[in-house]
Amino acid sequence: MRIIALSLLLLLLNCPGSVAQENKRYAHFTGALSAGPNWYYNNMRIFRDHVRPLNYSAYGSIMWNSGYRVSLGIETGYNQFYRVGGVRNDSIKASLTAIPIQLVIGMRLSESFYVHFSFGPSLLLNRASILTVDHSMLNTVFSFADGSFALGYRKRLNNRFKLGLALKFNFSTKATDMNLALPVLLSYEF
Repeated sequence: MRIIALSLLLLLLNCPGSVAQENKRYAHFTGALSAGPNWYYNNMRIFRDHVRPLNYSAYGSIMWNSGYRVSLGIETGYNQFYRVGGVRNDSIKASLTAIPIQLVIGMRLSESFYVHFSFGPSLLLNRASILTVDHSMLNTVFSFADGSFALGYRKRLNNRFKLGLALKFNFSTKATDMNLALPVLLSYEF
């Protein structure tokens, strides 16, 4: 009985279509650039009606691809959470921007669909200005527990390039802010 079970196991492992012996050539690294609009979840109490929730984000990442479905990498970018304007004839303005430097864990769900989870620190830039007295300030602080979750689609253009679209949820624990981005991405496999 053991010999039959061992023979069946060896036969399954040696089948060309099995998961254990995938002979497809894969790229060891992927570099990606993405940019697009984002929508801020407004949690402000003061100046709530003056928040402009539609903003933009841009990201860059380098991922190491294992021979399987899991990828690991690092991501950075520019993520504008919100802008406040239109207060007292547009003389008071404020904005919050995050520059993440985060680790990314990715997983291919199929040939075209993937998920990414990133976590790590972000540099938060909080700008405020009052034009009537010609005063502006920039406050910077590190947020150590920020992250994002992305669900994306990529279509292969040729052997190296892919074009795609992602739905990306970003959160900052220090500022307790969140947004939902829709970046278009271009990736290069090497």
